[in-house]
Amino acid sequence: MRNVRNDHFGISIAHRCIGNLNLANIKDVAKAAGVSVSTVSRVINNSASVVPEKRQAVLAAMEAMQYRPNTLARALVSNRSDCIGLLVGEIDSPFFAQLMAGVHRIVLDSGKHVIVTAGYHNPDHERESIRFLLDRRCDALVVHSKALSDDELIELLTLDTPIIIVNRLIPGFEHRCVFLDNEYGAYLATRHLLVKGHRNIAYIGTNIAIEDGADRVHGYRRALEEFGVGFDERKLVKAFPDEEGGHYAMAEVLSRNLGVTAVFSYNDAMAAGAITMLQDSGHRVPEEISVVGFDDVILARLLNPRLTTIRYPVHEMGALAARIVLHELDAKFPQVEQPLRFTPRLIERQSVRDVKLMPA
Repeated sequence: MRNVRNDHFGISIAHRCIGNLNLANIKDVAKAAGVSVSTVSRVINNSASVVPEKRQAVLAAMEAMQYRPNTLARALVSNRSDCIGLLVGEIDSPFFAQLMAGVHRIVLDSGKHVIVTAGYHNPDHERESIRFLLDRRCDALVVHSKALSDDELIELLTLDTPIIIVNRLIPGFEHRCVFLDNEYGAYLATRHLLVKGHRNIAYIGTNIAIEDGADRVHGYRRALEEFGVGFDERKLVKAFPDEEGGHYAMAEVLSRNLGVTAVFSYNDAMAAGAITMLQDSGHRVPEEISVVGFDDVILARLLNPRLTTIRYPVHEMGALAARIVLHELDAKFPQVEQPLRFTPRLIERQSVRDVKLMPA
C-alpha cells in the first residue's frame, strides 16, 4: 500500500473518485454475462482467479455494451494506474520535447502511459504539478524541478511512489538522480574557443537561480583560468534563457565595447538570439564574432551558420529515468546497469572561427 505520507503532497483523490465508480454499468455487464459483479471486477483487474469461460463471457459482454472501466476507479482498487507522471520545465521547449520523447517511448513500449505537466521554473507551479500527478495515482514520477528546494525534493523522494529526479543532483540521493556534468560541458565549450585562439570571450547566461546555471559559470571560469585568461565580470551578462533573452544579452555585451571575439551561451536558444542580434546589427558570424551554444537541440542544426554546441543527451537521460522507475514497479523490466551521471561532449559545426588562421 502507498505510504500515508503521500497525503502531504495532496493525495485526496480516493474519496473524490469513489462516487465515480460506474456500478450500474458493471451490474449491466454482470447481468449480460450471467456472472456476479465481483467476477466482472476481477476480469477488469485481470485477476487470474476467473475461469476462462466466465472471463470470455464478461469480455464479450463488455465489448457488446461498449463498456469502458473507470481507470481511476481501477487504480483505487489495484493501487496501479499504469501511468507514469512526468514534470518538465516547459511544454513548448525543444529541449524538454527531447526529454518527453525519451520518457514516452520507453513507457509506451512497456504498455503504460505518460501524464505530462510543466512547472515553468516556478515553485508554486512545480509543487502543484507534483500534487496533480500524485492525485492522478501515477505509479511513478520522473521530475525535472529547478524551483523547489533540496529539502522539499528530499521529502518527495521519501514517499513510497518511485521517483527519479532529472537534471539535478540532490546530495545523499545520488541514486535517485539522473544528471549531467554541466560544469564540464561549459568548460568544454569555453576551452574550444580558447584552443581556437580566442581570449576575449563573453558568457551570456540564465538569470534563473538554478544549479546548472551556476555550474556553467564555474566551467566557463575554470577554462579561462586554465589558459591564464582573467575573468572579467563585465563579460558575463544574464537574461531569461530563451531567444529574446539571448538577443538582449548579446546587445548588452556589444554596448560595453569590450572587443569580444567570441560568446559562449547558456543554451542554444540564447545562442540563436545572439546570432540574430549580431547579424541584424551588421556583424558577421563567425568571421567577426564566434558563438557556441549548449544543448544541441534541433535549432542548432537549422541556424545559419549551423551552431557549434555542447551535446546534452536529455533524450537518453529521460529514457534512463523511465527504465529505472519501471524496474522499481515491476522486476520483469530490466534492471539499469549504467551510470546515472552523463558526460556532455562538444559538437563542432560552423559558428566558430579559428582566429589563429586569420590574417594579421
